[in-house]
Amino acid sequence: MSLRRYVNLLTENGHQGIYSLRRLNSDNFFFPANEAAAKARDLPRLRRLPPQDVHSWIAQKKKKKHAAALSGQQVESIIRSPPPMFSVRPTSGDRPELNSFPLSGTKIFFAESGKRTTLYDTEARCAITTPSLHAPKYFPVALSVPGPGTEGEEDSGSLYIMDTSLDSWNATPFEALICRRPAANKFAQKTWHCEALPPPPFFSHPREKYKSVLSYAVVGDLICVSLTIGGTYCFDTVSRTWSLAGDWQMPFSGKAEYDPELKLWFGVSVDNHQLPCAADLSPILGGRAPKKQPRYIWGNPDVPGDWFPDLYYPANIVSLGSGRFCIVNFFRDMEGLSSSWGDELSDTDGMPVVLISGLEVLACNGNGKASSSSDSDKDGNCSGKGNGKETSSDSNTGSSSDSDKDGNCSGKGNGKETSSDSDKENCSRNGNGLRMIKHKSRLCRHDYTFNVKSLL
Repeated sequence: MSLRRYVNLLTENGHQGIYSLRRLNSDNFFFPANEAAAKARDLPRLRRLPPQDVHSWIAQKKKKKHAAALSGQQVESIIRSPPPMFSVRPTSGDRPELNSFPLSGTKIFFAESGKRTTLYDTEARCAITTPSLHAPKYFPVALSVPGPGTEGEEDSGSLYIMDTSLDSWNATPFEALICRRPAANKFAQKTWHCEALPPPPFFSHPREKYKSVLSYAVVGDLICVSLTIGGTYCFDTVSRTWSLAGDWQMPFSGKAEYDPELKLWFGVSVDNHQLPCAADLSPILGGRAPKKQPRYIWGNPDVPGDWFPDLYYPANIVSLGSGRFCIVNFFRDMEGLSSSWGDELSDTDGMPVVLISGLEVLACNGNGKASSSSDSDKDGNCSGKGNGKETSSDSNTGSSSDSDKDGNCSGKGNGKETSSDSDKENCSRNGNGLRMIKHKSRLCRHDYTFNVKSLL
């Protein structure tokens, strides 16, 4: 899997109702190879997660003697946003909104709150007309499924779109945008088609049992959807049939992406919507629930103690390939408010803060070395300043307080393989030796005229 050079940022101008797509160079979030060993650092794995309600957060904050602070090494200046490469103003409905869904790293679908869709190619800098949906999607989610086309032919994939407002009156809650030749002429040029698909069975559940879509992911030929109540359902993209996988949920909130090199799915933890998480969903293909362990959730001990996780803007994580990711986190800066307002403080107070970080995952092998396909560690050595130990949480996104007892990969920040037998044992894959290394964190402007919507 090749390494993406750019990451896409969607912003909204609330005054004008204009959505803009901006392209950020991924180098903004990663240290060069000759600096990574000294400046990048391990994120701790968490056992106990930080509170997500503001009053528990205040109580925990009062117990702390020192609040974390992002130093100049952990966070750089506010990133300068490039000019928009594509802008659009939706017009459908009373409150027109625009949703964005990546088909690939360079092709992005835009769907209005009505039914109209557009595909934008960031490399060609060209908008491509695409069919309208059969029905409006008010709270849609979408997944890209690779198609049987030739390698590198990105238009061979399909985008499956589902409305998460689980109302039985919606006759077409689930459909797909598919690039194919017309059935009547196999020699014709490929064009985009919109096809209505069988509605998910949970749309017909009694309303008193309705909750919401919790998470979704592509696992092989299956589209898997977990509900907050009601278990997990799978849609077979080949037979186009739904089935109940079980009364369990995937351990993610929102979308999870598969990394073929690490053979794991990555997303945001269901237990804390600002923390990255990884799990193996492959047992679903055999009709089994994902294993509860090993499961990885990482925290960021460098987040300032006055930053409260924004409950209304969950983080989203984007795979760049080769074990690298970008994550955008949303916080509320409560500096000075938690002590003066006390119980009157709500989770919507404070100034909004957006932080974009570059992450790299290393999987350790049985020889005590960390394997990674990124250019920064071609020798497979463990790099990073942290100790790779699992900890319990003591700050907004988890600070170190407990030592690891599960045998995780450890390192000393010199980017070299350690020689002790204990380090080799800790790096063993059988010892859950998966490491999340944080590179650069960059603050991003976030206000009513520059509202960060998503990272793509």
